[in-house]
Amino acid sequence: MENNLTYRQSIGFMMIDSKKRVFLGKRCWPKDSPYRFQMPQGGIEEGETPEQALWREMHEEIGLNSDQVEILAESQQWLTYELPKNMRTSIDGNKQKWFLLYFKGNSKDFVFTNEKRPEFCGARWVAPKKVPYLVIPFKRRVYRQVLNEFKPIIDAFEPISSPQP
Repeated sequence: MENNLTYRQSIGFMMIDSKKRVFLGKRCWPKDSPYRFQMPQGGIEEGETPEQALWREMHEEIGLNSDQVEILAESQQWLTYELPKNMRTSIDGNKQKWFLLYFKGNSKDFVFTNEKRPEFCGARWVAPKKVPYLVIPFKRRVYRQVLNEFKPIIDAFEPISSPQP
């Protein structure tokens, strides 16, 4: 509980490729939303560590396994955002631990159909500075925090290989 609100503990991950572009999943729903892109995220289940939740969510949402990525960093703090009042159910928002990942695979590695109701039906890779403008407005503040924290790591990162997503 923060600010008398109930936050779900969850993880999010920013994944970059060899060109330092950021992966954004294209949400399958709602189809009429102008903001269908987001970085993958999901709840931490009882008994899971944030890293265990990362691996599970990554496989469920985009079909990747731990051998296809490398963890470059983990956020120093838990970051929060509030859901709009009309989207709240039993929670008011998310309290998230964020990870920065390097994607070592290629585009055929992605599988968006691991869940009965897939979250993502496509993706795009974008320059980090474009990310906040492509996501739903209530997530922009936390995305900017993630970008600011991971920017020095991304700027200094030099991939060993150069796969083409």
